[in-house]
Amino acid sequence: MKIYNTAYPYFPQEDIENILIDIRDVLEGKEMLTMGNSVQKFEENFKNYCDTKYAVAVNSCTSALEISMAALELTSEDEVIVPVQTFVATGSSVLKSGAKLVFCDVDDNFLLDFKSLKKVITKKTKAVIVVHFAGMISEDIFKIKQYLQDRSIALIEDSAHAHGAHINGIKAGSIGDFGCFSFYSTKIMTTGEGGMITTNNKKYYEKCASIRSRGIDINSKTELFINLGSNHRVTEIQAILGCYQLNRLTKFSSHRNKIANIYKTKLKEFINLGKIRLQNASQDNKHAYWRFIVFIEDGNRNKIKKILNSKGIKADAPYSPLLHEQPLFSNIEKDVYTNGKKLSEKHISLPIHMLISEDDAEFISNTLIECLND
Repeated sequence: MKIYNTAYPYFPQEDIENILIDIRDVLEGKEMLTMGNSVQKFEENFKNYCDTKYAVAVNSCTSALEISMAALELTSEDEVIVPVQTFVATGSSVLKSGAKLVFCDVDDNFLLDFKSLKKVITKKTKAVIVVHFAGMISEDIFKIKQYLQDRSIALIEDSAHAHGAHINGIKAGSIGDFGCFSFYSTKIMTTGEGGMITTNNKKYYEKCASIRSRGIDINSKTELFINLGSNHRVTEIQAILGCYQLNRLTKFSSHRNKIANIYKTKLKEFINLGKIRLQNASQDNKHAYWRFIVFIEDGNRNKIKKILNSKGIKADAPYSPLLHEQPLFSNIEKDVYTNGKKLSEKHISLPIHMLISEDDAEFISNTLIECLND
């Protein structure tokens, strides 16, 4: 039986051959092992792709979030708002900063809800983290940005899922004060482990680059340490992988959108009948499709997942439990996050990556249809 995994790292054979040549140069001492030319090239290419002024390569998106928090110099009196639908690192980065974590409900797309955000913002709010969950940017992102700017509140984009996403031609990672990306093995582009911070603010760039490398003064010709930092650096081998993956990102994005369109076309009847619902992005909002999210409106979600899995289709439900339900945050003050809870009991994700072919998408769609008709 063929197995349709939810994610799969993909390196074209041509790239593999060239990557091995570049890595051999590193291993033979012709290039540095860490923080050399390839890291600089990766940062340069990535900031150009995202249309930002600066980029800082780090060893994970978790580090990217933590460093962004540190660059804001938060205190225990400050508050940072995060949506309840996200990975644990979005919340833990706030705790690491020493600030108070405040949860926010989500909208029908499983993205931070603007109305809920307005209710939980206080005079102590210093930052808001928006999560481009599954690769979709909120339709309210520019309203949120302006609302926060008017109150001198920083906007951080958790873009771990959103490589290649853009809205009104503006790319993920270039909208907020910081963009935080992941290159983990399940992501749209991967370096195994890795991350990137993007920003248009020179002060934030210098602070992040310093914290990334033990707090060193990046403008000094001598080894001076001016910030409390740590070692969040990346190797040349990771950066080499990143450069090749970035070169393929447009191709990766096109393929994912092609598979998504097959799913949408095949499932249209059941959408019209109200049996299922998808994330709803406008024509000017390009979804990156790290995951293809389906909300089961009429049917047994757990039964459907079980049947799909029995057919080799690895349908999961990221992230479950929701962030505020994780034991790590048991002592955090909470409210009732009605929409987040409702959606978390309905959603599944269908496999979507470079090794999912058009025929695979047809089979996966037809199998889901059988479940919905049962």
